[in-house]
Amino acid sequence: MSSTIQVASLRSGVTPHVIRIWERRYNALCPERTCTNRRLYCDEDIHRLSLLRQLTECGHRIGGIARLSTAELESQLEKSRSRPVAAAASFTVDPALESPAEYVRACLDAARAYDSERLHRLLQRARIQFGQRCCVHQIICPLIHEIGDAWQLGSLRPGHEHIATAVVREFLMTPVPGSQVAASAPEIVVATPAGEVHELGALLAAVSARDLGWRVTYLGPNLPTEEIAACARNRCARAVALSVVYPMHCPVIQEKLRKIRGLLPESIALIVGGRAAESYSRQIQDPGILWAHDLPTLDQLLVRTASLSR
Repeated sequence: MSSTIQVASLRSGVTPHVIRIWERRYNALCPERTCTNRRLYCDEDIHRLSLLRQLTECGHRIGGIARLSTAELESQLEKSRSRPVAAAASFTVDPALESPAEYVRACLDAARAYDSERLHRLLQRARIQFGQRCCVHQIICPLIHEIGDAWQLGSLRPGHEHIATAVVREFLMTPVPGSQVAASAPEIVVATPAGEVHELGALLAAVSARDLGWRVTYLGPNLPTEEIAACARNRCARAVALSVVYPMHCPVIQEKLRKIRGLLPESIALIVGGRAAESYSRQIQDPGILWAHDLPTLDQLLVRTASLSR
């Protein structure tokens, strides 16, 4: 089955811009073309892209591996993955961790022990083992939910939550080695509205957009709607993404979401996500607001919105 570059990007975890560079500059693969010169990627192409991404995340230079056969890439990846396990004594991370769920539990244990270094090493190794997209979707996102639930239930102390938040924030703010964004890429402004101090959802949105080839302007948490809208207009952004986590069913938050939609021109899409987004989507009947109830939905909205900007 053939896929467009946007679908290939979602499946491989490589941004469209980087895919084009790897093709043009390094001859990493040669996709088919339609009669209108649009790229089409087969399953083998997408598998190669995934292998190349994982190897670059392990520290390999793309120029040194781009022309290897698929079998050679697979062999190289196996060797790269075995190195952290062989060095486990100094890595101080349990080499038996195999599934994303096991990593989530280990990360929670590290947070409870106030061990920020171990938590950071766990996340680094998870990204090498599973790749950026899987690490974000299947480890970091569930970890954030677990931490939030445990904190609200009182089974995590505020210090535990702060340690975890600081480490996850630093990890998400650090781009994957080798990732690049085109100067002509659509721009998205990411923030949380005033009163919303939980920023990890916004960081997840920023990382997802960056991985899909967007240029990201990250404003952080707790910002007045006027400031968010002013930045988006000044930057000629294609979209604004807001994260709302707590509280749910708040009339003040409802009013802020309506207000920012009114302050933005129709050419700028407004995407609202986060744990509280579903509750507000039922209360705000505005076709001008796009709702992302989870990261896969956000990815779909970002791909669709980027394609409309061309």
